[in-house]
Amino acid sequence: MKKIFLLIVGFSLTIILIGQEIKISVAPTINNAFYYQFVAGGAGRNFKSGFSTSVEYILRNEKRLNLGLGLNYQFCRVEYTPNMNTGDFIGQTDIVNLISVNLVSVYDLNKNFYLSLNPSIDFHLNYETENVIDRQSGVGLSISFGKFLKLTDDILLNLEPKLWIHNIIPYSGFDLTQRLTVAGLNVGLVFGHQID
Repeated sequence: MKKIFLLIVGFSLTIILIGQEIKISVAPTINNAFYYQFVAGGAGRNFKSGFSTSVEYILRNEKRLNLGLGLNYQFCRVEYTPNMNTGDFIGQTDIVNLISVNLVSVYDLNKNFYLSLNPSIDFHLNYETENVIDRQSGVGLSISFGKFLKLTDDILLNLEPKLWIHNIIPYSGFDLTQRLTVAGLNVGLVFGHQID
């Protein structure tokens, strides 16, 4: 009975994955946080480095627009610096760890270029009350423009400059909320996508 069950599961997974695309990528990033509107007197902010990694499953069809799901992890740092209005504040660097679940949409262009627009549900992990940055849990968005490069018949290299904006719609309210903004270059391997 176990052999029959395993055979059915294996056959089903094979059928599901035929014609589908799996993308695994990493990205070095630069990070900063911005208010939705101008706020006078707050601490200054400097760009800091970080990284992102993601796994995406895309349902491929013969059309230009393809949809899928993704899971993303980001490690970000945002440096806050004192100014004449911040009193005794000596500055600090906040660490932000985010897990995001994305609805992936990929619009194929000519010559293996594509555009991607991905709304996300973000979860800020290990938020500390000493942080200057607001909790980044909320609805976010990422946009990218990329290109597929053929490595073998079954594996592609993916190069994709990408911009993430987190906390566009925060879970905790809308009062002067900071939005973590991350820019990076996604480099990844793509399995199951066919190009000429």
